[in-house]
Amino acid sequence: MAFQVRPLVLSTLSAGLALAALLSACGGGDDATGWATDSAGSVTLQFEAVAGTTPVSCGSTITGLGSTSKSAQIQDLRFYVSDVQLIKADGSTVPLTLATTDDNNYADANGSVSLITLSQAGTGACTTGTLNTAIQGTVPAGRYVGVTMTLGVPMGLNHLSSTDAATPAVLRSDVNPSMSWNWRGGRKFTKIELQSTEAGNPVTLLHLGSTGCVGDPANGVPITGCTAPNRLTLSFADFDPARQQIALDVQSLFAQQNFSVTNSCMSSPTDAGCVSDFAALALNFNPDGTGTGTAVAGQTQTVFKAMSR
Repeated sequence: MAFQVRPLVLSTLSAGLALAALLSACGGGDDATGWATDSAGSVTLQFEAVAGTTPVSCGSTITGLGSTSKSAQIQDLRFYVSDVQLIKADGSTVPLTLATTDDNNYADANGSVSLITLSQAGTGACTTGTLNTAIQGTVPAGRYVGVTMTLGVPMGLNHLSSTDAATPAVLRSDVNPSMSWNWRGGRKFTKIELQSTEAGNPVTLLHLGSTGCVGDPANGVPITGCTAPNRLTLSFADFDPARQQIALDVQSLFAQQNFSVTNSCMSSPTDAGCVSDFAALALNFNPDGTGTGTAVAGQTQTVFKAMSR
């Protein structure tokens, strides 16, 4: 009997392997790569401020900052994020449809944008009353492996009037104050301000935004382009929102700044104070004014990172 059974076992095993290979070739296998949404395709992306790996927030005293290892407190930490897309295992991307149910999110044919508020400067000190630490939305239900987004406001929305009632609330100065510049009507993509605990309490800040923009929206001439867009793609190829969050590391951003004195970067093309901040973001910047405000090839930004929740 053993002589007769062995071919049967081998035959069954061979058939099973052949079937598995056929299913794999046809894409009919159960691909469990990545993580799965719920049946509604709901997604929540959580954000946090950190110094290294330590969470920090409004009023936290952060030690070991900058080139001289000084201490400071967060006053304001807000930034715009746009064009959020989830990444599938095959590398394709799927746009996140924003839940535009509050004044922190907006989407139309010109793009989508969200304002993340991890701390907001108030009267005399930061306040925790208006925080927005997450982006919520939906995608087609399925499996995904990562997420990508842009730090900044889309060109089609960036230069809308900050005071016009028709402008989306997330971009209006009466709803989200101090996130707009006077010139060319553009937004501050980031408003990151830390106040040192050193004598005189000098401030270190980064206000990132597009510069060299052509047009005059205040007089009816739309912006047609900017020599330095200063938008940054943030891509996390291995990211599970149920287990991870996106952290902004102020220690890495300001690693080269001296917190004993004032450090100010307003994104001016010739502002020498922007050199190290832009280097941390891997954005092209030259203090002679020739910077392109685009990603530096071959370099990776060190400010935003995926961390465990």
